[in-house]
Order: sequence, then structure tokens, then C-alpha cells
Amino acid sequence: MADTYANYADLAAHKVLGTDYLISSRGVSAARGAHIAIHGGGIEAPTTQLADYCASTTNQNFYSFQGVMSSGNSALHVTSTHFDEPTVFQVLHSAQWTVSWHGASGSDLTTYIGGLDTILGTAIKNRLRAAGFNVSEQLPTEIDGNDPVNIANRNVRGQGVQLELSRGLRESFYTNADLSLSAIADDSRRTDAFYAYTRAVMTAVAEIWPQSNDDNGSTPPTSPATPSVPPPQTVTSVAGYPGAGTVQMRMPFQLDSMGRVAVLTDLDKMLVQRTRGVVATVPGEYVGEPAFGSDLSGALFRPADAVAPLLITEAVRSAMARWEPEAVIAAITPVVNDDQEGIVDVEVDVVQSTTPGEESEPVTRIEILPGGRIVETTL
Repeated sequence: MADTYANYADLAAHKVLGTDYLISSRGVSAARGAHIAIHGGGIEAPTTQLADYCASTTNQNFYSFQGVMSSGNSALHVTSTHFDEPTVFQVLHSAQWTVSWHGASGSDLTTYIGGLDTILGTAIKNRLRAAGFNVSEQLPTEIDGNDPVNIANRNVRGQGVQLELSRGLRESFYTNADLSLSAIADDSRRTDAFYAYTRAVMTAVAEIWPQSNDDNGSTPPTSPATPSVPPPQTVTSVAGYPGAGTVQMRMPFQLDSMGRVAVLTDLDKMLVQRTRGVVATVPGEYVGEPAFGSDLSGALFRPADAVAPLLITEAVRSAMARWEPEAVIAAITPVVNDDQEGIVDVEVDVVQSTTPGEESEPVTRIEILPGGRIVETTL
């Protein structure tokens, strides 16, 4: 089927950003590559969530164009060789590798792997098969990703991987095979298959592009490695304070029973406190770092439609990926109150784990109102 719009400029002339579609991106200074989903949201669900999870877990660049209309999102499809929304090039301009996530038709559980980066593509194929996923040997020309102007290949090396996941495979990633906008925005609906699949892709990338390698990007390294995770942002313990590891000032500021500055030494409680600070802070409030916080302003006065949870989830996930990269977001539950205009409740389940998809009990659930009011927390 031919695209409705020839390119992004054509689409933008007919559709409204923030109402019909969203553009999400994150740039990470130390990132070597990017996970992108140009047909995200309701166009080819849940490619946004797959790319976002892989990028945030391994601290890589992320981009997604998301269709968020109540119906007819397929009309927002702009083919990979014509996709030219400017933000994606900002994400890719320094990327040495790219994984471009797409959805294919078909009820069978199959992946088609294309693109000009055959080394990374082969590694992903091998890892997926080892994890029990089917990868087709037949690659239809229309989805082979071999055109140099395909967005998957528009990185520094001119080589990327295009993953085409069948409809049946993508449905297996969510309970009840539900790929509606509201369902894919709910992390708790993800199945084990979602995590097994993304783990295989992330492992393959880490094998070919280990974070520790400092080459100039002209050729990909091939030695095995595992994704690196930045260390927690804490400070060394000071003599006289309990605990032999790290400490963090308790917030809000208070004194302990000895008249000293009250601190935390429990790593779980430190994570809870930092998460609370990120989610409850409005960008611009923190003088030393005006970008710090979660920008939930776009959802404050929206009705309880399908777009509001996507806006909230993206704002919280992007902020946590930037400011707390060692935290694993187990769930984000946005609640838009029709009867209380201007109020948004956000529940965030966080765990501290370096293993993608690892099952563990959430450290806490934090309910926060934008502006900083804490409704409930276990800290």
C-alpha cells in the first residue's frame, strides 16, 4: 500500500504534533549507537516500547515517531527511505550503529532482519534463534533495508540493522495479544517474551559494540561484552556516619538524633528518594540544573484519552533514563483525573537491577503530583 504522505513535511502539513502524533528522542553523551522506531505508537505497535526499553536499559540514543490517533494511525506511515523528520538525524549523527524497529504483517511469530550492517544483523539473528525465536531466511525486497537512504543506514558508518517483527510475534509480547495504545503504554502487560526478545537483541549489540572500545567507528569491534551500567550517583561515606558503603543526604533535609545531617545508607531507599526527586521536580525548579525533572506539563489539562498516558509515560521514562540510568522502571501508571482538572497522579515502580527483564519485587511505589507533592511512598 502506498504511503498517504510523501515525507515528514507533507505529513506535518496535514496532522498536528501532540494531537495526532508524538516525537520522542533522547541523546546520551557516551552512547555509541541508537535504537529507533519511526513507525511507533499505533502505526506498528509496540515498536516504540521495544526501542525505548533497549535504549534506556543500555544507555543508548533513542528516537521514535508515534501515531496516537484514536484510529487510522497506519496513514501516518512514511516509508524508511523517505522518512526525514529532522530530530532523527540529530540522534543518528554520531551513532556508529543503529537498530531500527518495525512491524511486519503475518500471524506467524517471525522476525525479518535487513539493513546494510550484516555483522550486527547476523549477531542479532544468532542470539534470537538461541533464545528460541524464529528468524526467516527469506527477506522480501520491500523490507530488506538495503537502500543507503533507508533511515536505518543513515548513521556515521552508513550501515544499520532493520528488524521487521510479524504481527503475531508482536502480539505475543503483551497479555491477551492487545496492541492498543492503552495496552502498550502499560508496562505490566508485557509478557516474558518481550523481555527475552529484547535481551537477545541487547546482548548481540554488546557483543559487536562493547562499550569499552575506543575505536574511531570505521569498523565494528567483535569481542564479546555485556552492556555497561553507570554507577549509582552517591557519595563516599563520611567518618562518624553509620554504614560502611555509601551515604546520601535524606530529603527533605533534617537532623538525626545526634544532631548530624540525616542520611540514608540503604541503597533501595536511596533509589526511592532519587526517583521521587526526578519525577516530582518540574524542569526549571532546580537552580543548578534547570533541565532536571520530568516534564508532565503536556498532560495536565488533557482529558483521560489514550494520548495522555503516553505523554506521561514518555516524560517519566525519558527523565529517569537521563538522570537515573541505573534504575529499572518496572511500571509507570499514569492517572489523568477528569474530575480534577490540572492534576495528574503518577505511580512509578522502580527496581535496582542491571539485568534486563529480571523478575524482582519493586523497591517501592511512589505516587506523585507534578509540582512535588508526594501522595504516598514507602520511604
